[in-house]
Amino acid sequence: MKRAYNIQRATSELFDVVVIGGGITGAGIALTAAKKGWKTLIIDKHDFSFGTSSRSAKMIHGGLRYLQHLQIKLVKEALHEREHLLKEYPHLVKPQPFFMPIYKSRLSKIKLGIGLSGYDYLTGESSMPKHSEIELEEIKEKFPQLKTDSMLGGFVYYDAKTNDARLTNEVIQEATDLGAVAINYFELIEFKKNENSISSIICKDKISNFTQQIKSKVFISATGIWTDDLMHTFNPNENKKFMQPSKGIHLIMSAEHFPKDCVLLLPTSNGDGRMLWCMPWDDNLNIVGTTDTDYTESNEEIPVLENEVNYILNSVNAQLKEKQLTHQDILSVFAGIRPLLNDAENKKSKDRSRDYQLWWNNDNMLTISGGKLTSFLSMAEKAVETIEEKHIIAANGNNEIKINTLIDRFKHRYGIKNATLIANIARDNENITHNFEKYPYCMAEILFFIQHQHAQKLDDILTRRTLITYQMKQYDYQFIDEICKLLAIELNWSEHQKDEEKNAYYSSWSSMHTWK
Repeated sequence: MKRAYNIQRATSELFDVVVIGGGITGAGIALTAAKKGWKTLIIDKHDFSFGTSSRSAKMIHGGLRYLQHLQIKLVKEALHEREHLLKEYPHLVKPQPFFMPIYKSRLSKIKLGIGLSGYDYLTGESSMPKHSEIELEEIKEKFPQLKTDSMLGGFVYYDAKTNDARLTNEVIQEATDLGAVAINYFELIEFKKNENSISSIICKDKISNFTQQIKSKVFISATGIWTDDLMHTFNPNENKKFMQPSKGIHLIMSAEHFPKDCVLLLPTSNGDGRMLWCMPWDDNLNIVGTTDTDYTESNEEIPVLENEVNYILNSVNAQLKEKQLTHQDILSVFAGIRPLLNDAENKKSKDRSRDYQLWWNNDNMLTISGGKLTSFLSMAEKAVETIEEKHIIAANGNNEIKINTLIDRFKHRYGIKNATLIANIARDNENITHNFEKYPYCMAEILFFIQHQHAQKLDDILTRRTLITYQMKQYDYQFIDEICKLLAIELNWSEHQKDEEKNAYYSSWSSMHTWK
């Protein structure tokens, strides 16, 4: 029922913005747009978080290694966003200590200490501890499974981890709570153009196989690893490669093999200079990864190759004292694709920038690609700012003024969050914001009770969601009919059900207005 209602809205309304792509970047944009009061639709041809946003390394981090490439602005922004996410989603984004051993030389130790001090400095005020040095004897005690023959010591520093898929879907839920429409398994198959702009898009509902037309003032491509595919749909003659993706595989293993409260960072065994991590995840699992290799194959089914698995196993085993991990210790595997921007200067994936770019494809289509999980909200804000600068939506600010006025009207009764929900219900139809003649409520509030507070009957609304029952000295047949019509539309009542409901409420009302 909900999906059918969303599709009906999508095909019958003019949106301010349609976000194409339901990964974490698109989710962030939908939420930011909805907070602006923009009429927002987000779609994805798969499930939300289907791609990279459910197959990442699960880390919310500043990117310590990016300091090696002097990407200070990127690191500082990511660390700022990390702190914001820790506060905004504490149930999903959690602090995590990382242990980094030192094997090479005292000079390496000094360099890493300086790098970690810079990392702490760029973090600024933080809810997490600063890095600390850990001596060899303590390492032997804390991590008895590790070889320490050539180890000089190590450091412990802090970043954070998350469940990327759950985070993405929660952000989309926040957007829909603010009035956005979200439809998964809804594939864009064609752009309808008018001179230098898009008039509409044609989408295929992969559940029903019906095609639908969607209209919007602005379209945003946030399709990540599918950016090039969408660019080709937009312009079949487009040969430019915008993306240069890289592949990362991860092994899921039992937590019994690794420390339960700390991420181990371990060097690879083949001398490529990379670090692998063994990260506690969930209650009894550990993620071990990752690889970083160029990828040019299908984005739909990403294979995990035996040589990739062996690369990780051999590297981890090289640092273990006794028990050697085998294929039998692997519970499952997954592969994700990093949506890296095409960078002719850096041929190796590990050296390519993790930054993002925005560009206009025409007058009303904006593309955003690249970036990191950690920075999704700042990316979203930049995308929305870019649209505002072009004055496509609410050029005179009327939309935002209107939504803020409605929020101010309702917040004293319902609080900011619910006032925003009511304002979004009401903003496009002034007729439902006028108070009823005899009662201090409006139709937008009644819809809110049905859609968000589980009202199923007249008595639910008039006695428990409002105080109208107590105010109604004489039974108001006309008013009851009006409310009952709305309930019937929202809950798909028959005429018989409407009559039964009115009779039931009359009985309830009468019992509260008579006494012996």
